[in-house]
Amino acid sequence: MLWGPALVRSSRSFLKVGGTLGILATTFTTLQFGQLTLTLDLIVKLLITFAYTHGFARFHSKLRIPIYEHPNNKETAFDDDWEGNKLYAIDETCVVEDAERNQSDSISNHSQKITAAVVGWREDEELYRRCLQGLAADPRCGPVIAGIDGDTAQDEEMVHIFMDTFPGGVVIRLKEQLSKTLDRYMLSANLMDVEIEENNTFIMDHVSSFIRVRLEEAIFPRSIKDIQALCIVQPHQSKKDILFTALSFATIISTESNIPYIFSTDSDSMIVPGTLGKIIESLESDANIGGVSGHLRFSHPQPSYLTRMTASHYWFEQEIPKSQGAIFGATECQPGPCAGFRVPVLQSVLVPWFCQSVFGHRTVVNEDRHLTTRILWAGFTVHYAPGAVVHTDTPNTFHGWVKQQVRWSRGTMIETLWYPWMINQLSPWHIYSILKARTVPLLTFWYITSYALGFGGVTPKLSLVLLIDVFCSTALQVVYLVHVSQDRATPSDVIWLVPSLIWYFLMSPGIVVWSLVTMLDDSWGNVPRAMNLGDRQKSETRNAWIGSRIITRGLNMKHVVFQVLWMAIVLMAIIRASLSTNV
Repeated sequence: MLWGPALVRSSRSFLKVGGTLGILATTFTTLQFGQLTLTLDLIVKLLITFAYTHGFARFHSKLRIPIYEHPNNKETAFDDDWEGNKLYAIDETCVVEDAERNQSDSISNHSQKITAAVVGWREDEELYRRCLQGLAADPRCGPVIAGIDGDTAQDEEMVHIFMDTFPGGVVIRLKEQLSKTLDRYMLSANLMDVEIEENNTFIMDHVSSFIRVRLEEAIFPRSIKDIQALCIVQPHQSKKDILFTALSFATIISTESNIPYIFSTDSDSMIVPGTLGKIIESLESDANIGGVSGHLRFSHPQPSYLTRMTASHYWFEQEIPKSQGAIFGATECQPGPCAGFRVPVLQSVLVPWFCQSVFGHRTVVNEDRHLTTRILWAGFTVHYAPGAVVHTDTPNTFHGWVKQQVRWSRGTMIETLWYPWMINQLSPWHIYSILKARTVPLLTFWYITSYALGFGGVTPKLSLVLLIDVFCSTALQVVYLVHVSQDRATPSDVIWLVPSLIWYFLMSPGIVVWSLVTMLDDSWGNVPRAMNLGDRQKSETRNAWIGSRIITRGLNMKHVVFQVLWMAIVLMAIIRASLSTNV
């Protein structure tokens, strides 16, 4: 665990806990008097959001502190006149508007570039091609480092797409995961405690030396700084493993090329033109910024009710929650598809980030959240760039959606429960916001379950004041997001908003509870899009008897089974409430 100096951190914690308790007391007081608590809470949030996205951020951008000399970067191998806007077929009008705004608003040094790292596993061909082409089309993009988590024949298609996009690219094939090289050195040198700074430095130096040797062998007689596109292939393990490999290689190439920043994304994501410039601008605005979160937009080539509700939900619940922490320099999470880092900061936290363990188990499900935690714990700030828009894919089936949501929730719960001293990096208002986000689903689960099963003496209470409060707060937030937010709303966002709010309110409790029960379960969180699910199950169970097939499928679908049981409990509660009303 990250505990820190006890005395100083304890006194600071008491002050912040006291401030949080004061906010909670005020909230409960307004509830007791029947006031519009949700609306008052939202008004404060909107003021903070507006101050950050329209005032605070611009003030800091005018006070940019140059940290690195901007090198005369070499021209990239792709054509700068590439019409990147044509790559984005989903919500094209919105994307073009975002691109035009990003390009017109970007006033930072346009010669500064950023290294891009993208990781994936058996990605859909078209999605991966668009991801790489989007990076290639951005004039601010420097070297592109692609990590492929698999070295079998089925993984070669991603390599071919990479080489088609970057004909002058270099491919390095590792016989084992870079993490195994890391573990072997830590064991042989007896440097298992990565929380000791000296140990961390020794380990990272060894890993860096290994990477330099592999790079020099692959590109001889050229130098490392000549690399403009690199594809790393290693045996399949996990997203965290391939991300560790890609980011480790990216830090070395960036250092050699005198590029101070790295942008990390996923193979199913597409950047809006101008996004990299926004990330660079934010990182350059303050010397103490270690990381920046971009703004996610969700979509799918074959839209369904789930994809539309997901897109609407995150349009509604992204900019405002992120701003509550960002205004204090503590954005809670840099999502995998759109995260920017300062190279020296990233390099200093990579080893302890990868070696994170919970109850002696090395975790892999919370790679993006824990990387943010490490940067904050190192004393750097993490900010949010609402204009840095990245479109990412979302599952369009119930099974895929539940699996993704559970994986994300596991990471959230691990970071919340395992690192209590992180409150030293947060403001009382941010702590209050996090407490609400974590406890409301759990309390809802307990309340609905107790009422449905008839224990605990729980009775439903629905007052007119509460309904008015919910309506006012929701309407006010919609008005703000449509007319004030930098994230341009689409008709689909507004049309699907009410169904998405109901859906997530009812489904989230089951997802959160299951994520707590299975906190140490590791998986990518989805089925590879380039693999046919039926063929995969057929090949895995071809020689199995029917009972074994049923058991195997049941174990693979256990998260869905639990969610179905939760929906049955919700239905029981609704039926009981209806019957009691009629009586």
